[in-house]
Amino acid sequence: NAAIKKFSRPIRVSGIDLGTTNSAVAEFIWDSSEHSPINIRCLDVIQNTPEGDYSHVLVPSMVTFYEGQVIVGEGAKRLRARASELNLKQNQNLFYECKNDIGIMRTYHMAPEGFRSAAEIGGHVLDFLHTAALEENDADVSRVVVTVPASFQAAQRHDTLLAAELANLQLTGGDLLDEPIAAFLDYLITYRETFIKDSTEAK
Repeated sequence: NAAIKKFSRPIRVSGIDLGTTNSAVAEFIWDSSEHSPINIRCLDVIQNTPEGDYSHVLVPSMVTFYEGQVIVGEGAKRLRARASELNLKQNQNLFYECKNDIGIMRTYHMAPEGFRSAAEIGGHVLDFLHTAALEENDADVSRVVVTVPASFQAAQRHDTLLAAELANLQLTGGDLLDEPIAAFLDYLITYRETFIKDSTEAK
């Protein structure tokens, strides 16, 4: 109880899933002063496309550098469908499935500066998602966590941390969260009332 009372403002944590095909951002908000329930939700992210804004919880893990603009998500996906027409070429000005290159030191030597590695592409996606979360709610973020596959080795985790650093996210120990642990925590919080009830009845 003493640990709970020391928080003088709501706790807000952003969780980002940097996926191979799609990415997403969720937030956890809890105000201990009001004894309110924990609120967890995935955010609908507004994504600019050639046809106008598009909103969805899933953000394609794609980036284009087109006409001097960095386009992330659904907009990049739709531009990819017109790649031949728009002279978009993979790993030059169009980037997708780059998570597969995390940790293997592959470089995209034909790409402009800032787009030459999987970590840099991941940084653009993380920055886009974090910025979207801040625009949706301007409350201070206490902590940011990024999920990674449990199978990720040291080099892959290092590149993920580098991507976060490029997105100006200051990750500390434990902020790279293995996906099975993230899934367990989500289950635990979603069904917390059942766990509490079972624990009480067991006594």
